[in-house]
Amino acid sequence: MSIKAKILWIDDNPSRKKQAMDLQDESGINVEFISVKDKDLEKVKMSIRDKYKPELVIIDHVLDKTKSTEGIRLGSTLTGFLRESWEGCPFLGITAAGNVSKIDVEKYTYDELIEGDRFSEYIQYIPNVLKGFKKSANAKTIEEWINWLEPPKEEIVRVKGCMPHHVKTNINKKGFTNRIYRWFRTKFYSMPGFLYDNDWVATFIGVKREAISKYSEQLDKAKYTGIFNDPYNVRWWKAKLYQVIYSGCKDVSAASRSSQDVGNEVLKVKKEDRSICHVCKKKWPETIAYKDDSPTATLGQMHLRCTVAHPLYPYQPMFEEIRLMAGAD
Repeated sequence: MSIKAKILWIDDNPSRKKQAMDLQDESGINVEFISVKDKDLEKVKMSIRDKYKPELVIIDHVLDKTKSTEGIRLGSTLTGFLRESWEGCPFLGITAAGNVSKIDVEKYTYDELIEGDRFSEYIQYIPNVLKGFKKSANAKTIEEWINWLEPPKEEIVRVKGCMPHHVKTNINKKGFTNRIYRWFRTKFYSMPGFLYDNDWVATFIGVKREAISKYSEQLDKAKYTGIFNDPYNVRWWKAKLYQVIYSGCKDVSAASRSSQDVGNEVLKVKKEDRSICHVCKKKWPETIAYKDDSPTATLGQMHLRCTVAHPLYPYQPMFEEIRLMAGAD
Protein backbone atom coordinates (compact mmCIF):
# COMPACT_ATOMS: atom_id res chain seq x y z
CA MET A 1 0.00 0.00 0.00
CA SER A 2 1.40 3.38 -0.98
CA ILE A 3 2.40 6.01 1.57
CA LYS A 4 0.92 9.39 0.72
CA ALA A 5 3.71 11.76 1.72
CA LYS A 6 2.79 15.30 0.69
CA ILE A 7 6.32 16.12 -0.52
CA LEU A 8 9.01 13.61 -1.43
CA TRP A 9 12.66 14.76 -1.57
CA ILE A 10 15.02 12.34 -3.38
CA ASP A 11 18.71 13.18 -3.06
CA ASP A 12 22.16 11.59 -2.89
CA ASN A 13 23.46 14.44 -0.74
CA PRO A 14 22.38 13.71 2.86
CA SER A 15 23.28 17.27 3.93
CA ARG A 16 20.22 18.53 2.04
CA LYS A 17 17.98 16.86 4.60
CA LYS A 18 18.27 20.08 6.63
CA GLN A 19 16.72 22.03 3.74
CA ALA A 20 13.94 19.44 3.55
CA MET A 21 13.24 19.82 7.27
CA ASP A 22 13.32 23.62 6.95
CA LEU A 23 10.64 23.30 4.28
CA GLN A 24 8.56 21.07 6.53
CA ASP A 25 8.94 23.34 9.56
CA GLU A 26 8.14 26.57 7.72
CA SER A 27 5.33 25.25 5.52
CA GLY A 28 3.73 22.80 7.94
CA ILE A 29 3.64 20.22 5.12
CA ASN A 30 4.98 16.70 5.66
CA VAL A 31 8.27 16.15 3.80
CA GLU A 32 9.84 12.70 3.39
CA PHE A 33 13.59 12.81 2.65
CA ILE A 34 14.96 9.78 0.81
CA SER A 35 18.73 9.50 0.64
CA VAL A 36 19.88 7.41 -2.34
CA LYS A 37 23.58 7.80 -1.61
CA ASP A 38 25.46 4.57 -2.36
CA LYS A 39 22.22 2.90 -3.49
CA ASP A 40 21.51 1.27 -6.84
CA LEU A 41 18.79 3.43 -8.37
CA GLU A 42 17.68 0.62 -10.68
CA LYS A 43 16.76 -1.35 -7.60
CA VAL A 44 15.30 1.39 -5.42
CA LYS A 45 13.31 3.24 -8.10
CA MET A 46 10.68 0.50 -8.15
CA SER A 47 10.26 0.53 -4.37
CA ILE A 48 10.04 4.33 -4.35
CA ARG A 49 7.35 4.24 -7.04
CA ASP A 50 5.31 1.54 -5.31
CA LYS A 51 5.68 2.82 -1.75
CA TYR A 52 4.86 6.48 -2.24
CA LYS A 53 2.23 8.62 -3.93
CA PRO A 54 3.44 12.19 -3.34
CA GLU A 55 1.77 15.47 -4.29
CA LEU A 56 5.11 17.13 -5.12
CA VAL A 57 8.63 15.80 -5.70
CA ILE A 58 11.96 17.56 -5.21
CA ILE A 59 14.80 15.63 -6.82
CA ASP A 60 18.54 16.16 -7.09
CA HIS A 61 19.58 16.58 -10.72
CA VAL A 62 23.09 15.11 -10.41
CA LEU A 63 22.95 11.70 -8.75
CA ASP A 64 26.65 10.87 -8.98
CA LYS A 65 26.94 9.54 -5.41
CA THR A 66 24.70 6.56 -6.18
CA LYS A 67 25.55 3.07 -7.36
CA SER A 68 23.79 2.25 -10.59
CA THR A 69 24.11 -0.94 -12.59
CA GLU A 70 22.41 0.59 -15.62
CA GLY A 71 23.71 4.12 -15.67
CA ILE A 72 21.08 6.29 -13.96
CA ARG A 73 23.09 9.33 -12.96
CA LEU A 74 20.60 12.14 -13.48
CA GLY A 75 17.46 13.10 -11.61
CA SER A 76 15.83 13.84 -14.96
CA THR A 77 16.08 10.14 -15.89
CA LEU A 78 14.50 9.07 -12.62
CA THR A 79 11.85 11.79 -13.03
CA GLY A 80 10.88 10.42 -16.44
CA PHE A 81 10.32 6.99 -14.90
CA LEU A 82 8.31 8.23 -11.91
CA ARG A 83 6.09 10.54 -13.99
CA GLU A 84 4.54 7.49 -15.63
CA SER A 85 3.00 6.50 -12.27
CA TRP A 86 2.59 9.91 -10.65
CA GLU A 87 0.66 11.73 -13.35
CA GLY A 88 0.04 15.41 -12.66
CA CYS A 89 2.60 15.51 -9.84
CA PRO A 90 4.97 18.51 -10.03
CA PHE A 91 8.69 17.66 -10.15
CA LEU A 92 11.16 20.31 -9.02
CA GLY A 93 14.79 19.58 -9.84
CA ILE A 94 17.50 20.90 -7.53
CA THR A 95 21.14 21.38 -8.42
CA ALA A 96 24.31 23.09 -7.24
CA ALA A 97 24.70 26.82 -7.88
CA GLY A 98 26.07 27.52 -11.35
CA ASN A 99 24.83 24.26 -12.88
CA VAL A 100 21.49 25.57 -14.15
CA SER A 101 22.98 27.44 -17.10
CA LYS A 102 24.92 24.31 -18.14
CA ILE A 103 21.90 22.00 -18.11
CA ASP A 104 20.09 22.03 -21.44
CA VAL A 105 17.58 19.42 -22.59
CA GLU A 106 17.33 17.62 -19.23
CA LYS A 107 15.93 20.66 -17.44
CA TYR A 108 12.70 20.42 -19.43
CA THR A 109 11.98 17.10 -17.73
CA TYR A 110 11.30 19.07 -14.54
CA ASP A 111 8.52 21.56 -13.99
CA GLU A 112 11.19 23.83 -12.56
CA LEU A 113 14.93 23.60 -11.91
CA ILE A 114 16.19 25.28 -8.73
CA GLU A 115 19.68 26.25 -7.60
CA GLY A 116 20.27 24.67 -4.19
CA ASP A 117 21.73 27.88 -2.75
CA ARG A 118 18.51 29.70 -3.60
CA PHE A 119 16.15 27.10 -2.17
CA SER A 120 15.23 29.30 0.81
CA GLU A 121 13.49 31.59 -1.70
CA TYR A 122 11.16 28.73 -2.66
CA ILE A 123 10.10 27.67 0.83
CA GLN A 124 7.20 30.15 0.98
CA TYR A 125 6.28 29.41 -2.63
CA ILE A 126 6.10 25.59 -2.68
CA PRO A 127 2.75 25.41 -0.79
CA ASN A 128 1.26 27.56 -3.57
CA VAL A 129 2.69 25.19 -6.17
CA LEU A 130 0.88 22.32 -4.44
CA LYS A 131 -2.40 24.26 -4.27
CA GLY A 132 -2.06 25.45 -7.86
CA PHE A 133 -1.48 21.98 -9.28
CA LYS A 134 -4.48 20.59 -7.40
CA LYS A 135 -6.67 23.42 -8.66
CA SER A 136 -5.40 23.18 -12.24
CA ALA A 137 -6.18 19.46 -12.32
CA ASN A 138 -9.86 20.34 -11.81
CA ALA A 139 -10.09 23.01 -14.51
CA LYS A 140 -13.01 22.44 -16.88
CA THR A 141 -12.09 25.10 -19.46
CA ILE A 142 -9.11 27.34 -20.17
CA GLU A 143 -11.35 30.34 -19.42
CA GLU A 144 -11.93 28.96 -15.93
CA TRP A 145 -8.18 28.58 -15.40
CA ILE A 146 -7.52 32.13 -16.63
CA ASN A 147 -10.06 33.41 -14.10
CA TRP A 148 -7.91 31.87 -11.36
CA LEU A 149 -5.20 34.37 -12.35
CA GLU A 150 -7.67 37.02 -11.10
CA PRO A 151 -6.93 39.28 -14.07
CA PRO A 152 -8.46 42.69 -14.76
CA LYS A 153 -11.48 42.15 -17.04
CA GLU A 154 -9.85 44.02 -19.90
CA GLU A 155 -6.87 41.62 -19.86
CA ILE A 156 -8.72 38.28 -20.08
CA VAL A 157 -8.83 38.13 -23.89
CA ARG A 158 -5.19 39.20 -24.17
CA VAL A 159 -4.02 36.58 -21.66
CA LYS A 160 -5.74 33.84 -23.63
CA GLY A 161 -4.35 35.27 -26.86
CA CYS A 162 -0.75 35.08 -25.67
CA MET A 163 -1.02 31.43 -24.59
CA PRO A 164 0.59 28.92 -26.97
CA HIS A 165 -1.86 26.59 -28.69
CA HIS A 166 -0.49 23.47 -26.99
CA VAL A 167 -1.03 25.05 -23.56
CA LYS A 168 -4.61 26.24 -23.90
CA THR A 169 -5.97 23.23 -25.79
CA ASN A 170 -6.45 19.62 -24.67
CA ILE A 171 -7.12 20.84 -21.15
CA ASN A 172 -8.59 17.50 -20.12
CA LYS A 173 -5.69 15.44 -21.49
CA LYS A 174 -2.58 14.13 -19.77
CA GLY A 175 0.06 16.70 -18.85
CA PHE A 176 -2.11 19.84 -18.84
CA THR A 177 -1.13 20.86 -15.29
CA ASN A 178 2.56 20.53 -16.12
CA ARG A 179 2.22 22.43 -19.41
CA ILE A 180 0.25 25.30 -17.88
CA TYR A 181 2.64 25.61 -14.95
CA ARG A 182 5.73 25.80 -17.14
CA TRP A 183 4.12 28.47 -19.32
CA PHE A 184 3.02 30.42 -16.26
CA ARG A 185 6.37 30.24 -14.50
CA THR A 186 8.77 30.70 -17.41
CA LYS A 187 6.81 33.27 -19.39
CA PHE A 188 3.73 34.83 -17.81
CA TYR A 189 5.27 35.33 -14.35
CA SER A 190 8.92 35.80 -15.28
CA MET A 191 8.63 38.11 -18.31
CA PRO A 192 7.47 41.72 -17.82
CA GLY A 193 4.26 42.37 -19.67
CA PHE A 194 1.02 41.56 -17.90
CA LEU A 195 2.87 41.44 -14.58
CA TYR A 196 5.69 43.65 -13.29
CA ASP A 197 8.39 42.83 -10.75
CA ASN A 198 9.92 45.31 -8.31
CA ASP A 199 12.27 46.84 -10.88
CA TRP A 200 9.56 47.37 -13.47
CA VAL A 201 7.12 48.78 -10.90
CA ALA A 202 9.80 51.24 -9.79
CA THR A 203 10.38 52.31 -13.38
CA PHE A 204 6.63 52.59 -14.01
CA ILE A 205 6.11 55.02 -11.11
CA GLY A 206 9.36 56.96 -11.65
CA VAL A 207 11.31 55.68 -8.64
CA LYS A 208 14.86 54.40 -8.32
CA ARG A 209 14.98 50.61 -8.14
CA GLU A 210 16.55 50.63 -4.68
CA ALA A 211 13.79 52.90 -3.33
CA ILE A 212 10.73 50.90 -4.42
CA SER A 213 10.10 49.41 -0.95
CA LYS A 214 9.23 52.89 0.33
CA TYR A 215 6.24 53.13 -2.02
CA SER A 216 5.13 49.59 -2.93
CA GLU A 217 2.66 49.25 -0.03
CA GLN A 218 0.57 52.01 -1.61
CA LEU A 219 0.22 49.76 -4.65
CA ASP A 220 -1.15 46.70 -2.84
CA LYS A 221 -4.43 46.79 -4.78
CA ALA A 222 -2.44 45.98 -7.93
CA LYS A 223 -0.55 43.03 -6.39
CA TYR A 224 -0.86 39.63 -8.05
CA THR A 225 -2.63 37.21 -5.68
CA GLY A 226 -3.88 34.59 -8.15
CA ILE A 227 -2.94 30.97 -8.71
CA PHE A 228 0.77 30.12 -8.25
CA ASN A 229 1.55 33.53 -6.71
CA ASP A 230 5.08 33.65 -5.29
CA PRO A 231 5.34 35.41 -1.88
CA TYR A 232 9.12 35.80 -2.24
CA ASN A 233 9.06 37.18 -5.80
CA VAL A 234 5.98 39.39 -5.77
CA ARG A 235 4.37 40.70 -8.96
CA TRP A 236 1.88 43.48 -9.76
CA TRP A 237 -0.64 43.67 -12.59
CA LYS A 238 0.45 46.39 -14.99
CA ALA A 239 -3.18 47.22 -15.83
CA LYS A 240 -4.07 47.55 -12.14
CA LEU A 241 -1.05 49.80 -11.56
CA TYR A 242 -2.52 52.18 -14.13
CA GLN A 243 -5.83 52.13 -12.26
CA VAL A 244 -4.22 52.77 -8.87
CA ILE A 245 -1.97 55.58 -10.08
CA TYR A 246 -4.35 57.44 -12.37
CA SER A 247 -7.43 57.07 -10.15
CA GLY A 248 -5.47 58.77 -7.39
CA CYS A 249 -4.69 61.83 -9.47
CA LYS A 250 -7.16 64.76 -9.34
CA ASP A 251 -5.76 66.42 -12.44
CA VAL A 252 -8.35 66.12 -15.24
CA SER A 253 -5.52 66.01 -17.78
CA ALA A 254 -3.71 63.16 -16.02
CA ALA A 255 -4.38 60.76 -18.90
CA SER A 256 -1.99 62.75 -21.09
CA ARG A 257 0.82 62.59 -18.55
CA SER A 258 3.35 59.80 -18.13
CA SER A 259 2.90 57.18 -15.40
CA GLN A 260 6.21 58.37 -13.91
CA ASP A 261 4.95 61.94 -13.67
CA VAL A 262 1.58 60.95 -12.20
CA GLY A 263 3.14 58.29 -9.96
CA ASN A 264 5.56 60.80 -8.43
CA GLU A 265 2.68 63.13 -7.65
CA VAL A 266 0.21 60.56 -6.27
CA LEU A 267 2.76 58.65 -4.21
CA LYS A 268 4.52 61.81 -3.04
CA VAL A 269 7.90 60.55 -4.18
CA LYS A 270 10.86 62.31 -2.58
CA LYS A 271 13.22 64.12 -4.93
CA GLU A 272 16.16 61.89 -4.01
CA ASP A 273 14.10 58.79 -4.87
CA ARG A 274 13.11 59.88 -8.38
CA SER A 275 14.45 57.66 -11.14
CA ILE A 276 17.06 58.89 -13.60
CA CYS A 277 18.31 57.32 -16.82
CA HIS A 278 21.53 55.33 -16.52
CA VAL A 279 22.69 56.79 -19.85
CA CYS A 280 21.66 60.44 -20.06
CA LYS A 281 21.04 61.06 -16.33
CA LYS A 282 17.70 62.75 -17.06
CA LYS A 283 14.54 61.93 -15.13
CA TRP A 284 11.94 59.24 -15.61
CA PRO A 285 13.31 56.45 -17.82
CA GLU A 286 10.55 54.20 -19.20
CA THR A 287 12.29 50.84 -19.50
CA ILE A 288 14.77 48.39 -18.00
CA ALA A 289 17.70 47.51 -20.27
CA TYR A 290 20.96 45.57 -20.21
CA LYS A 291 24.10 47.67 -19.87
CA ASP A 292 26.03 45.43 -22.29
CA ASP A 293 25.52 42.18 -24.19
CA SER A 294 27.79 39.97 -22.09
CA PRO A 295 26.41 36.89 -20.24
CA THR A 296 26.96 38.69 -16.91
CA ALA A 297 25.39 41.99 -17.94
CA THR A 298 23.50 43.96 -15.30
CA LEU A 299 20.31 45.97 -15.78
CA GLY A 300 19.61 49.66 -15.48
CA GLN A 301 16.69 52.07 -15.81
CA MET A 302 16.91 53.84 -19.18
CA HIS A 303 14.88 55.91 -21.61
CA LEU A 304 13.67 54.07 -24.67
CA ARG A 305 15.58 56.58 -26.78
CA CYS A 306 18.80 55.59 -24.98
CA THR A 307 18.37 51.90 -25.85
CA VAL A 308 17.99 49.55 -28.80
CA ALA A 309 16.23 46.20 -29.17
CA HIS A 310 18.47 43.47 -27.79
CA PRO A 311 19.65 41.35 -30.76
CA LEU A 312 19.68 38.11 -28.73
CA TYR A 313 16.04 38.29 -27.60
CA PRO A 314 13.25 38.20 -30.22
CA TYR A 315 10.24 40.36 -29.47
CA GLN A 316 7.38 38.55 -27.72
CA PRO A 317 3.96 40.08 -28.51
CA MET A 318 2.15 41.46 -25.43
CA PHE A 319 5.35 41.45 -23.37
CA GLU A 320 7.92 44.18 -22.85
CA GLU A 321 10.73 44.20 -25.39
CA ILE A 322 14.13 43.16 -24.03
CA ARG A 323 16.44 46.11 -24.69
CA LEU A 324 20.14 46.98 -24.68
CA MET A 325 21.87 50.25 -23.87
CA ALA A 326 22.56 52.10 -27.12
CA GLY A 327 26.20 51.89 -28.13
CA ALA A 328 26.92 48.99 -25.75
CA ASP A 329 29.62 46.54 -26.82
